[in-house]
Formats: sequence, C-alpha cells, structure tokens
Amino acid sequence: MDQFPQKPEDTSAPSESPQRPEPSRSDDPSTQGQRPILPSVDPQTIESGGSAQAAVADYELKSARTLATVATVAGPISFIIGGVALSAVALVCAIIAFVKIRSVLDDVAPAKRPYARALRQTALMGIGIGAVALILNGVSVAMMLPVLMEAMQTGDYSAILGDAASSLSPTSPSEGGGNAWG
Repeated sequence: MDQFPQKPEDTSAPSESPQRPEPSRSDDPSTQGQRPILPSVDPQTIESGGSAQAAVADYELKSARTLATVATVAGPISFIIGGVALSAVALVCAIIAFVKIRSVLDDVAPAKRPYARALRQTALMGIGIGAVALILNGVSVAMMLPVLMEAMQTGDYSAILGDAASSLSPTSPSEGGGNAWG
C-alpha cells in the first residue's frame, strides 16, 4: 500500500551535533572577532580547476561592471539634472572600474578575457562621458552663478525666469488682501 519506502527510525542514543572548529583568530586588534570577507566563488571556476585568484578576479569584474554601469548612466543623467556632483560621481565610478579591470585583466580566465576587454572599453567610455559631463556642468554653474547671486541679492528674478518672475514677486496687502490664497 505504501508507495514510498520509509526511512528506518534511528533508535541509538542522541549524540551531540558536530561542532565546527572555531576559526583561528589573529592577535591583530583591528581584526579581533571579525570574519574575513571572502568573495563569492563561481562554481564553474572551481570545477574547471580555477584558482582562488581567478575567483577574486571574477568578483572584481562583477564589481567593475556595476561601477561602469553606474558611470555610463549617471553621466547623461547629470546633463538632464544639471548636477556637478552627479557627474563627479560618474567620473569617479568609471575611474575605479577602469583601475579594477586593469588590475585583474591578467588573472581572468581565458574564456572571460574578451568580456573583460569589452568591460574596459565600457569603463573608458564612462570616463569620457563623466569628464565631458563634469566639464559642461561646471561651466554652466560658473556662467549662472553671477546671475543667481545678483537675483538673490536684489530680489529681481526676471533675469532668470523672464515673465514668470512676476508671479513670484510679493504683493502688497492692499492688492491681494494679504491672504496667501489670493
């Protein structure tokens, strides 16, 4: 009647669960009680006989891919938003990605070298986009800063906003009733 065989029950005395050996701790006070952070290892790298150095190279490539993606996206977005800070972040991410790729290019598995070279090109493109965005955003801030300062000091925003500045000018209490709602 029973389609699946059942596992015989263990009637022996319960034993304590096996204890994992405590990792050796160094005497260095800066690492006291901390576990080392190891990169995730690709199972294909281990199966193919790859070394730990290749696994670290794969981890660095993944990290560089993320940084290069951030750089290539943040650069153009900084044009839209007009942010010097965002274009600086894009440039820094691209530079870090390029340095990481350059440092692990020789340690990457031969099958992943074309991918690493393409990723290096993406990082170089991110450096170019980030640099152009930073320069153009910096120039636009430098050109607009005197106009903004003058408008803030005088209260006349017509140089910046044109006709729309008239809606921002304060009205006297006799004209609008002194009410915020008109």
